[in-house]
Amino acid sequence: MQYILGLPTDQVQLIQEFGTAEAIAEISIKAENLGYHGVFVTDHPIPPASFISSGGHHALDPMVTLATAATATSRLKILTNLLIVAYRNPFLAAKSIATLDNISKGRLILGVGAGYLKEEFEAAGVLFETRGETLNDHIEVMQKVWAGDPVSITGVGYQAKEVLARPRPTQQAGQYSPPIWVGGNSNNAIDRVVRYGQGWIPMPTPKGVDKFVQTSPINDLESLEKRINSLLEKWTLNNREGKPTIAIGPWDAGHFGTDNWDPETYLTRIQQLTDLGVTHVPIMLSALGGAGTTRTEFLERVEAFAQFADLSA
Repeated sequence: MQYILGLPTDQVQLIQEFGTAEAIAEISIKAENLGYHGVFVTDHPIPPASFISSGGHHALDPMVTLATAATATSRLKILTNLLIVAYRNPFLAAKSIATLDNISKGRLILGVGAGYLKEEFEAAGVLFETRGETLNDHIEVMQKVWAGDPVSITGVGYQAKEVLARPRPTQQAGQYSPPIWVGGNSNNAIDRVVRYGQGWIPMPTPKGVDKFVQTSPINDLESLEKRINSLLEKWTLNNREGKPTIAIGPWDAGHFGTDNWDPETYLTRIQQLTDLGVTHVPIMLSALGGAGTTRTEFLERVEAFAQFADLSA
């Protein structure tokens, strides 16, 4: 099992502790040295105040943040978890993604999602109701751009005539594209993995969270297994080689380092997830949108979890 650490850059109220270049670099270097597979950040460019006041979180720009992490390290993977591509013009998104992939020497994992905050879509000038179709269209446009040939295509809000963007992303698995991991639990999300991606990021949705993030529920191992089986069946029917990467962590073992943390349940779930085909665990060691700690305290927690999970093995 590989662990990908969430950078605590959501805690913008503690920007000097967690959101400076020095802080991002220090945390990323620590993660690399301890054996974490990568680091990830979220994407909320302009969330509504109601989302923040009800426990939601801010986020730094993911491309800038991960570029900082990449330049401070040499092996650490960098993951967008998740980039809402629909907020952005697909040509500009393709450029920033290719740039980051080259800066990191091919260490970018492009996690993408359809999104769920209607107000954020409205602020970005994008239709919320067609967000899934927009995501599909944008992925297809980006892949055409990354192929390196002139592109002519017309879509909502853009008209491209023989445009060309270089550099391409680094070549991986025979194509010029970073690995694409698709987030979401719906049939549409699973179809998107099979059609465009190499990995899947399902979302635990305990206590009705599925309604808030507007996706199908995954609240126990049985519902997760059902979705994984659906993914693998479609993967095979579409003649995809190998198996998809799957990234999800235990959701009922509490938060590491807090009073509700249950290490025995966590380790049991890790084994169960491994048996189901899960390959990666996104791990948050700070509370999203919650009260933060100092950077020193956070780094101590990062090291303590590495010891617990035996990342050096």
